[in-house]
Amino acid sequence: MKNDLILRGIAASPGIIIGPAYLFGEKTAVYKESARPVKNAEEEIKKFEKAIENSKVELEEIKSGLIKKLGFKKANFLDVQILALGDPWIIDETIKKIKEEKREARQAVAEIGEEILEKFKEINDPYLKERTSDIEDVTKRVLENLEGEKSKRIFPEKAFVLVAEDLTPSDTAQLSKDEVLAFLTNRGGKTSHTAIMARALEIPAIVGLREVTEHIFPGVKVIVDGYSGVIVVNPTEKTLKNYEKKKRHLKAIENKLLGLRDLPATTVDGYSVDLSANIEFSKDVDSAKQHGARGIGLYRTEFLYLTQNKLPNEESQLEIYKNVVDSIYPETVIFRTLDLGGDKILDNKPQDSNPFLGWRGIRFSLQRKDIFKEQLRAILRASSRKSVRIMFPMISDLGEIRKAKKVLKEVETELDNKGIEYDRKMEIGIMVEVPSCAILANAFAKEVDFFSIGSNDLTQYILAVDRTNQLVASLYDHLHPAVLKTIKNIVDAAHRHDKWVGVCGEIAGDPLAIPVLLGLEVDELSASPIVIPEVKKIIRTLSFKESKVIARKCVGFSTSKEVRSYLENIVDTKLTVLKDLILGVDVLKKMNSKAMGNF
Repeated sequence: MKNDLILRGIAASPGIIIGPAYLFGEKTAVYKESARPVKNAEEEIKKFEKAIENSKVELEEIKSGLIKKLGFKKANFLDVQILALGDPWIIDETIKKIKEEKREARQAVAEIGEEILEKFKEINDPYLKERTSDIEDVTKRVLENLEGEKSKRIFPEKAFVLVAEDLTPSDTAQLSKDEVLAFLTNRGGKTSHTAIMARALEIPAIVGLREVTEHIFPGVKVIVDGYSGVIVVNPTEKTLKNYEKKKRHLKAIENKLLGLRDLPATTVDGYSVDLSANIEFSKDVDSAKQHGARGIGLYRTEFLYLTQNKLPNEESQLEIYKNVVDSIYPETVIFRTLDLGGDKILDNKPQDSNPFLGWRGIRFSLQRKDIFKEQLRAILRASSRKSVRIMFPMISDLGEIRKAKKVLKEVETELDNKGIEYDRKMEIGIMVEVPSCAILANAFAKEVDFFSIGSNDLTQYILAVDRTNQLVASLYDHLHPAVLKTIKNIVDAAHRHDKWVGVCGEIAGDPLAIPVLLGLEVDELSASPIVIPEVKKIIRTLSFKESKVIARKCVGFSTSKEVRSYLENIVDTKLTVLKDLILGVDVLKKMNSKAMGNF
């Protein structure tokens, strides 16, 4: 076999590991057979109910084992599947198919699973889109219990690097850190369960490798570089020595970055930025605090609606929102109201042919005021500690924010009449993610207390690129000068009216973009908890004065290539200590160990 075969993917969890590969086989895929009418529907229903109960027991056992390894809160992600097994809509619809359509239990389960998957797959949110693995996993589990066959895993006696097409959440949860040195998968992204669990277990991981299973045989030695997303198959001794050196080098940097947790995100000349976290679950607050976040800059409320397959009531929302508020207090929480399409929330609605431009976000909320008001009541009731902010997504017209504020005022009046406490001075903001809103930022700034720039949608709308479409995804770049100029215009408009501006989305956690965002005078950055220490280090290394020069230069370029080339040079000269983490320097070249002394 060829030495030093290099494969590249998406860096999902940092670290460098050297070990033998183990190919992890897939479970039987969910498939749809031709429907066969059943003679005894009651018998099929009993089979289905037994399979559900057996699946619950298995998941509880897996969760119990995971709690022992990671602690209670990090095992909670399996609750999504456990709740799905008891969801009334799923149970009722499956039984209805068996009874009324004369389906076999396994056929009914497969069809309901497909229906739910279709709802998830069209969601315009990378994190939520990755949650399809939960539905696939729990559906497979129920089908296996219906068939009475369970796939078994036989692992090598020694620790190994796990290589697979993909991993289901429960597969990942059952893996032990003592057994698995690293994960490598053909599929997946940074927000996949494989990536999340790898980070929780502190195991290096690279996903999205596409063909890794075709280039690796059992037992071959591999180097996994979770910092740069590179693996080396069958490495030479020289390559091994270079990677051992890089491993020691980057581990030392990483340890020192964690020491910045309690320090402010302030430049060397005194300019401070609020550094917050983006989260989806209340349990993620712990991770945000551990990594040094100052508050929650984006709490995505959509997941409440997706995981339950029914509309969450006011009390269930209140309980979750209050838990987040209490956990992060005295820091603030920004709740973004529901940002999903109506066809994902309501049954019997036509599928949105273009969900990116369709009936979603504030458009849906304003047409379904019953759903909107229930969420607003829950958020307001959770605001009594005066540490809550609210923002509305997908705003494209001034009339929308005015209508949203009017509905909010109606809910406040309802609470006043009932004597229920809430923060009467709660800040109201909007996501600036639609070009019309960005262009009219000056007018919108008069209507709200703050802006939060949704760079993901804003970039794809400005560049007319669907970032989930592999045919054009390479054109998607949040460092495109058109995007940077738009961000500048938004910030300038807000500051003219003494309003603050935050940035959430991938650009806020992109180390290469931090000098530009600083120079554009963004007031807050909100990113995934795991990248916060690195972002904080960059802020604390730069001066505000030089950042303004960098931003001015980048806004003046005409192409993304020019911007990236210029910023990579900045990293190379001014952020040498973080060079390997940010740029993924080729370790096969001789490393510059002098950078360690500059930390």
